[in-house]
Amino acid sequence: MLNLTTAYCRAFNLLKSWAKFSKLLSMPTSQVVTFKNNPDLALKTYHEVGYHIEPAVLSDQECSEILAAAENLPTYHDHSLKPVMHPHRLEPRFLQALKHPMIVSILEQLVKGKISAIQSQFFFGRPGTPGFTLHQDNFYVQSSQDGFASAWCALTDVDASNGGLIVYPGTHLLPILPMRPVEQPDNFGQDPNANYQESILPAGYTGIDTVVPKGGVVFLHGHVVHNSHKNTSGDRFRQALLLTYIRQGETFRPGYAAQRAEVDVYN
Repeated sequence: MLNLTTAYCRAFNLLKSWAKFSKLLSMPTSQVVTFKNNPDLALKTYHEVGYHIEPAVLSDQECSEILAAAENLPTYHDHSLKPVMHPHRLEPRFLQALKHPMIVSILEQLVKGKISAIQSQFFFGRPGTPGFTLHQDNFYVQSSQDGFASAWCALTDVDASNGGLIVYPGTHLLPILPMRPVEQPDNFGQDPNANYQESILPAGYTGIDTVVPKGGVVFLHGHVVHNSHKNTSGDRFRQALLLTYIRQGETFRPGYAAQRAEVDVYN
């Protein structure tokens, strides 16, 4: 059980991080901190809150090309529209996205070194798709705390109504949290592994809804707790591409189902 001093320090640090993050959110669009206009502050903020939203990483044309390639994926053809693991092994356009120069450059700064990709996953996110539960990506990957991060790429405008991410600032400083099982009343269009268990989040952390424009990327620390909304829009898909990376030399869990394997992003 936390003593009062530890609890006070945690609350104080969370308030500091939240105050800084709130200030960034309130900035005009032209002043939003990015790796393009202020890489030092963008990196500092990432390490303080555990994630960063970088706008305009993918062009409209790149998004359109990836969405066109998604029409060749198996769950598009069987009409289930469930997430597809490792589309980069099926379609060259996804492998190209995995090696995107701006994504690679930012990831190198986040994990402080050269990187290898280890996983990709495409989400159709049709209306009615349930969100996924609270989790830390590194619960599954089991890499080092500071040597693993992900790039969640929005291929359309994403907000709470069509299944946006919810991120919990400061949780990236926590160890891997225990999990508990949860009921799965509905897996329509969703990976069953996405919501059969959830992280047990300590008290004192508040979720932040992310709003990500088409082509924007959410960079996620491997330990930051996050989940997502159900797509309740009625008519808006939430297509997204998840790309995950480790610092070269780090160990990771391949996974029985995931079958992760390193991909050279430099060739």
